[in-house]
Amino acid sequence: MLPFKFFDVTPSYDAAEVFYVRIDPEISLSGELLKALYYLLWFPGYFGFNWDALYDCLRDLGWIPCHKVVLVHKTLPNLPEEDLKVYLEVLRDAVLDWAGDGEHELEVFFRAADRLAVEALLTS
Repeated sequence: MLPFKFFDVTPSYDAAEVFYVRIDPEISLSGELLKALYYLLWFPGYFGFNWDALYDCLRDLGWIPCHKVVLVHKTLPNLPEEDLKVYLEVLRDAVLDWAGDGEHELEVFFRAADRLAVEALLTS
């Protein structure tokens, strides 16, 4: 079972209580995605712009004032398959690592139409 949430209607939250981030559906390069996440999630200056650094920062989030952090993907990033797989693995591991932690909660959303593709990439 995947730790992600899947939607038909884009989820909405109270912006005063949730740190809500929409991932640009036009992103097509890993570097663009990492740069976007750096700015959207207010990553610290030491962020290394690689998958390991992404995981490390997603597992910290101490600079974000809200308890809940939500990442919404209106479509899967148009990355090369291997990069997309690594991205999904990083997100999965970060969500699972936050489960039950009182400091933060990380929710990651994808469209319901992308569920099979996400499952296939994470089981291959």
